[in-house]
Amino acid sequence: MSNDKVDSKELVQESIVPCAMTSEPPLYFRMEGNDYDHEVLVTLPASYSVSPDRSYPVLWAMDGAMQHMLIAGIVNMYAFGMLLPEMIVVSVGHSSDQGWPGFTKREFDLNPPGSYWGDDTLSESKAFEMHGEAIAVFREQSNEFRGDKFLDFLVDELRPAIAERYRANDDHGLVGYSSGGVFAGYALVARPGDFSRYIIGAGTHLLTMELEAKYAESNKDMAARVFIAAGGHELELEMASSRIISRTTQLVENLRMRQYPSMDLKSRIYTDRDHMTVVAPLMADGLQHIYADEVAKLLETPPA
Repeated sequence: MSNDKVDSKELVQESIVPCAMTSEPPLYFRMEGNDYDHEVLVTLPASYSVSPDRSYPVLWAMDGAMQHMLIAGIVNMYAFGMLLPEMIVVSVGHSSDQGWPGFTKREFDLNPPGSYWGDDTLSESKAFEMHGEAIAVFREQSNEFRGDKFLDFLVDELRPAIAERYRANDDHGLVGYSSGGVFAGYALVARPGDFSRYIIGAGTHLLTMELEAKYAESNKDMAARVFIAAGGHELELEMASSRIISRTTQLVENLRMRQYPSMDLKSRIYTDRDHMTVVAPLMADGLQHIYADEVAKLLETPPA
């Protein structure tokens, strides 16, 4: 046995490799026609700094700072446990320093033109009864919604800008919750194929169903991994007027009946969860589903 002393501290330091994701300084981009910037938050995979020849899938999350830490945290822990592949997480929303007034801009970004909360006579009247003039204003302003332009901005401007700065590959996922879920469902059928993975959480709209029906008239397949879910307590009166459960169910049923060969669809109603408490499990379960194919490859050849 050698009597040479080994510096254990030095040995440990030499063996250290990153095991946690790291966040970049915020980026700011302005969509044409806006008088304000969108804040773009980027969190990089743990191996990013030590794997200069490697590119990564990109997960696009809505609502910026509001949900970025939650989603990036799930990806960080699940990638560490090899339950998800490593990926770049990009969240887009209003500037953090604008607070709640900035957060309301999401309704204009995430909803397509003409859509509004409470899209039938009963639900609209009940929403008006509970929330008063705010609902009338919401409907009045619905023609100013920019969900279509925001989707173009996301794909045609932000995606190339992120690819220029970071080693992103062509695998893009889109996740959204509530109005973000409306947007993710809309993106699925408004620009099919621009993303390959979708989480549609607790939000959709009749327009999505109409666009999907129009798509199905001339298309027999839609290639995508999709997770659609909501909380069961959204059947209670406060949320019932938004028709979250019925719209979610209808979208799932329609997609099931189309039998798109290349769509891997999973759905779930979390019976014991409401609009807030369902977010974390919905995102965690959804991410595992939409990246299950990549996890299978990962388990075949684990990283060193």
